[in-house]
Amino acid sequence: MAMLVTLVVAGNAGAASGTATIAGQTRTIDGTNIYRSTNQLIQYTPANGTTTGTNQYGYEAAVVNSTITQIGNGIGNMTIPTNGYVLSGHGTARTWLATYATIGATITLGSGGGGNGTELLPDVGIRTLRQFTIVNTNGKKLLKFPGVTPNIGAGPLEINATRPSSTSTDWVGRQTVYLSDGTKKVLPSTGAQFYYAGDGHNHWHIKDFDAYELYNKNGTKLKEGEKHGYCFEDNTSYRGWPGSSAHPASPANPVYNPDNVCGVGQPSTTSIKHGLSVGWGDTYPASLPDQAINITSIPDGTYVVKVTADWQNFWKETNENNNSASAQIKITGNTVTLISATDGL
Repeated sequence: MAMLVTLVVAGNAGAASGTATIAGQTRTIDGTNIYRSTNQLIQYTPANGTTTGTNQYGYEAAVVNSTITQIGNGIGNMTIPTNGYVLSGHGTARTWLATYATIGATITLGSGGGGNGTELLPDVGIRTLRQFTIVNTNGKKLLKFPGVTPNIGAGPLEINATRPSSTSTDWVGRQTVYLSDGTKKVLPSTGAQFYYAGDGHNHWHIKDFDAYELYNKNGTKLKEGEKHGYCFEDNTSYRGWPGSSAHPASPANPVYNPDNVCGVGQPSTTSIKHGLSVGWGDTYPASLPDQAINITSIPDGTYVVKVTADWQNFWKETNENNNSASAQIKITGNTVTLISATDGL
């Protein structure tokens, strides 16, 4: 005889995502599509990928059309049904799931736990491009300039990424969106890539968040930037927003700082966070390695430099049309002159 399971699910990774009730017994769901930790019950949907990525120390149940169709006991890495999901339990959650979840049990999904507030989305872009210089090094002629990526949206840009082990390269990054009622939800993975080291900071980077491009006067793209890795943190205030009464959503002090973002000095970590608070930006000074466009083969003349934040539209924002800033420059030998600039934000 099939048991009735009432499951209330939300999309909060890293926080309680609702509850699962089987035959009158209730258990909190600890997250959706996140790394399963000690004593946790996690829901894995197709947005996580084809499998759960879990180890063998758990109990898992695949669900299709509100019915448990498969059980995995001490196996791990269960295939996620394309039209369903998997519940995975470890420790006390494993014991609970193994006791009450059986093949044929009916599961009813509810809508609780996710909050009913308005999404407080970020809005990122690029500040005015300026302070261009030319540096000749190692046989290369480099166009150097700083880049500032601020967030002027209603909520933070927060990216949390996990991987199944310290040696895996299969990072899954998801955006956490905060809601006006104080809850939050996690969006599906976008396919963004992450890697360690690169610019001497010894931390984890989001690959190709910003795009650096050089165009000729006819609008033909000639070159792309040398830099491909970005770690976002609150290190630059935006136009006096932080702590001001005019912008109450902007914190007076950094929330995302080197102590809690990008996995600084942690090459073996299995979870990382990147973030930009409202009214804060992240500055990449021109002195950083690869903060440049290689113009070795570019003749003297007038060109346009364009920088675009989140050019692949990986992350959800209030406005996708204000992510770029550009500047017209004139290159003469080892001298560069700023002719004009437009401010993306």
